[in-house]
Amino acid sequence: MLLHRISLHPGNREHSVSTHPSGMQLGTCSAKILELVQPFSHSGTRTEIGVTVFLRLVFLCLVLVSFATLSICLGEINITPEKALHVLLQHGTDSSLDTIVNQLRLPRLLIAALVGASLSVSGYVMQTISRNALAEPFLTGVSSGAALSVALALTLKIDFAFVPMFAFVGGLLVSVVVAKLAQTSDGLSVSRLLLGGVGIGAITGGAMTLLLTMNPVFSQTQGIIFWLAGGVAGRGWSEFWAAGITTIIGIIAALVLSKPLRLLSLGPSSAQSLGLNVPVMQWLLLCTAVLLCAGAVSVSGLVGFVGLIGPHITRTMMAENERLQLIAAALIGASLVLASDLAARLLVSGQELPLGTLLSLLGGPFFLWLLYQNKDVRN
Repeated sequence: MLLHRISLHPGNREHSVSTHPSGMQLGTCSAKILELVQPFSHSGTRTEIGVTVFLRLVFLCLVLVSFATLSICLGEINITPEKALHVLLQHGTDSSLDTIVNQLRLPRLLIAALVGASLSVSGYVMQTISRNALAEPFLTGVSSGAALSVALALTLKIDFAFVPMFAFVGGLLVSVVVAKLAQTSDGLSVSRLLLGGVGIGAITGGAMTLLLTMNPVFSQTQGIIFWLAGGVAGRGWSEFWAAGITTIIGIIAALVLSKPLRLLSLGPSSAQSLGLNVPVMQWLLLCTAVLLCAGAVSVSGLVGFVGLIGPHITRTMMAENERLQLIAAALIGASLVLASDLAARLLVSGQELPLGTLLSLLGGPFFLWLLYQNKDVRN
């Protein structure tokens, strides 16, 4: 069995942790986060809960639409929302505004939204099946493995349509290695998981550096370096369709497997007692998470911490329904990356900052705060 319950301490000692209504052990850090937003009252009627959930989903949709509108309208050349809407509806004209809106900004914002949704849902699935609130594609080395495979594919000049497949294979191999390294007699160790991710990240980072050093084509090397910094600048419709296919397949698979996902959040023993084929479902969900991560990495490079921040915000807002939480995680992740990409374009006049760098500056302190709050993991 690949993934089991977590032991937060080495050895055989186990300490009590806070449990989210969905059944996932989140630890002290998530218990503190849950205090920020009042959870749904179990005494409330089903209608009241349904209305609250609906309103929160509408709010998340409005936030996403707002950031998308800003991404279309703001830049080196500002465009009013009315003018941007007119250009979108009159697609195909030869005006310069049509090029800016339909060929540059629209595919870029759609790719940014897909990347955010993919990484956030991937992080949610990883955290649930491992019952580890700190699991995330970037921290566990899955993104690094996928990135190395993509860099290799770009160096070999593989057609871009096959790049996500390379990323999937690399990410899956790394996830298996990290899971094996983190496995203990008491389950999946948090500290071993994170340390394994650090080790894998160091190995893949060295391999990518060696790959770039041995590459004789300077322009190709510069392109790979810029891609590794993370970002969606210069991405067009071809990259959108490649990322869109993997994102749609991955999110649909996660939604279809939401019931097994909920059962696994109760723990492998409980899930098996309820009739679930635990090893098979764990592998299917792991492949789903890796597929989503691979699709995102193939077009955006190394963009970290979205899979950590998105799921944590999701659990503070949504009820104990895995499908609703998956949808909310996708919306939150998309909004987060869209907002970060907008900031990367506008913070410094005449210069664009790497998206991955901005998200690291945001996600790094967030991760350290979670680690500080969770005394069990620190011990």
